[in-house]
Amino acid sequence: MLASVRKSELRWFRKSERRTYLSKVRIGPAVAFEFLEKPVGTLDLLLFLLRNGPTRVVETVERAGMYRDTYYRAVKRLTSMGLAFEAEESGFPVHVRVGLTREGEAIARALTPAADLLAGTGRALDEELLRLESGADSASLGRRIDLLVLLADRDLSHGAWEPAEMRAIRLTTLAREASRPCEEALGRLMTGELQQRRDRHDEAVRTLSEAGDLARTARAPEIVSDAEYLLGSDFERRGAWEDALRHYGIAGAEAGQAGDGVRGTRSRLAEARVLGRKGDLDASLRLHREVVAEFERLGAEDELPRAYASLGGTAYHMGRPDAIEWHEKSIAAARRAADPRMEAHGLTNAAASLADAREFRKAESYLWRARETFESLGERSGVAGADLNLANLFADEGRWSEAEAHFDQADAIARESHNPFLEASVKFNRGQMAKRRGSRAEAIALLQSAKRAFEAIGSRARAERCEQVLRELTG
Repeated sequence: MLASVRKSELRWFRKSERRTYLSKVRIGPAVAFEFLEKPVGTLDLLLFLLRNGPTRVVETVERAGMYRDTYYRAVKRLTSMGLAFEAEESGFPVHVRVGLTREGEAIARALTPAADLLAGTGRALDEELLRLESGADSASLGRRIDLLVLLADRDLSHGAWEPAEMRAIRLTTLAREASRPCEEALGRLMTGELQQRRDRHDEAVRTLSEAGDLARTARAPEIVSDAEYLLGSDFERRGAWEDALRHYGIAGAEAGQAGDGVRGTRSRLAEARVLGRKGDLDASLRLHREVVAEFERLGAEDELPRAYASLGGTAYHMGRPDAIEWHEKSIAAARRAADPRMEAHGLTNAAASLADAREFRKAESYLWRARETFESLGERSGVAGADLNLANLFADEGRWSEAEAHFDQADAIARESHNPFLEASVKFNRGQMAKRRGSRAEAIALLQSAKRAFEAIGSRARAERCEQVLRELTG
């Protein structure tokens, strides 16, 4: 994020792709900090562990002020490079401490002087904003806006949602006062993203729509693209496929106006995913392959885990044998990118293919690892996906009571998060289990309910699958 956000200069990057202009024009060999500059928080965690020694997860998150997602991504990076280690403590519940290796300590000690200087700079910016805000002098309005952009982006990057939202709302107010629609749009975009993350979806749709309108006025296509992408993801979550496709299409067109290949390709990935959920599997597969090839061409390492996983999902629903290969590629790419969330999604998806291949032990191991990661990150929808796959796995093995318990857990999360696609999926899979157990009436009732739910959200292929199983039951 630039400290100055003039209309002609603004470049707003979502969390998964924030990067400096220098990284776009890097020339010559890799720079020294290439492996530690991402993910956000890696260097901060390195220095925290130097000062505090091996520390438990909860203590680190609380004392270092790190968001769990930020913490786990940083740990993955440091341990993969041999700069940190994880050690389990004996006892119950099991606790894990993370500490630095000798190499990690040496690097951290060398960085400490610069870190102290930068920490002072960060505090100085916070203090400057507080001082200027207390005076509320109109002459300082522009500086306050620039500081709010910088500090709100910092908070959002580190997962500090509450202070980020407060700064974003204040940014919106001051930018409107100063007649700076670009920065006002940016403030609304950040606010809308945070509302969406906190499941305040009706508020998010209103705020993001306002952000898009303001960004069009300001001729800032990157902000328009991001606002439309977030709107698309909100409608996709609700199962409103046509609305989702419309917003993703606009997001892609605006990315094209901005000349941003990664943004544009991400929008096409979202379209491919929605096509698969609608049941247009052949079209989804074709578009997925194009998207994966484009991300690989662009070297978009942070985008590949999601793209591989999404392609694997479509291949799985088509019954293609290469589904497991794409899921394993997603896991490997997520590990390279130090992205535990996407690694967990890859593990969850791969487990379904492994279960079909009767590799039950490996599938169960994948799912428990994924579930533990999602729990650690507070990712409730991910926990539900792992629970659903565990339920199916246990049903395949005839472990009925364990399957019922995990179906219950997945269904509860689906209802709490207002996810109709997941609710319908739980009903369908539960109906399949009832069929295997010989509970014909229960199976028919569940499958009919699932079919109606899939039809209501336009998931034609899933509804047809329900009908197929119902015909097997009713003749």
